Amino acid sequence: MDTNDFFYVQPEDVSAEFLILRQAESHHLLRVCRKRIGDRFVAADGCGHTFVCQVEQAGEKQVRARILKRRKYLGEPYFHLTTALAVPKKARFEWFVEKGTELGVSGFVPLITHRTVVKGDGVKVSRLERIALAALKQCQRSVLPKISQPQTWEQLMRDAARYDVRLLAHEKRAEQKLETFLPAGRTGASPARTGLLCIGPEGGFTEEEVAHAEERGFGVFGLGPRRLRAETAALVAATIVLDRMGELS
Repeated sequence: MDTNDFFYVQPEDVSAEFLILRQAESHHLLRVCRKRIGDRFVAADGCGHTFVCQVEQAGEKQVRARILKRRKYLGEPYFHLTTALAVPKKARFEWFVEKGTELGVSGFVPLITHRTVVKGDGVKVSRLERIALAALKQCQRSVLPKISQPQTWEQLMRDAARYDVRLLAHEKRAEQKLETFLPAGRTGASPARTGLLCIGPEGGFTEEEVAHAEERGFGVFGLGPRRLRAETAALVAATIVLDRMGELS
């Protein structure tokens, strides 16, 4: 089945034998993809379950389909990476959520640092969730990434200890490679399962913030000699992390 056959179903609309697509999803299935009674498609509930289905009833506002096969965690990484990005301009953060979801990022934190220009009240979490959902369908993942409410630097640091791997990008550490702070994928008796990647604003993290992170076990790294936009740095760093952890091969 091609990507046009991948849909989202609300978890509460799934039963033992059937599921129901409503509103925009049923419209897309019937009007855009032109599915009919007896046609098959795949649906994900955003909680890790996917379903191969067959259309049984098609109405104006909903589609009822029989579940033929179930799978768990289709398209999902073993290593769960959360990226905390200092909030850039609206469109740039939305771009990163879309591309990060396609890449395999598991969580997004809009971060408020000392030098962040756009403050938390400019972040529309509901819109970011819609963007992540569209990207989930496009790349055929089964778990909807978590979009957190905006967090201050202090809030993020208080929560950082729960991650197995903690990383922070800093332009003044250009010689320090990201890879040196990463374990070798899934090898070892207790392979890392979670990671937190912090990317600062256009003006970078302050030296106090960098020191604060290092005190909490963060590896501080650079991304080479060229200055990158925050969202570009976030995508480059996330790609390196997920590749090193075996999630892109």
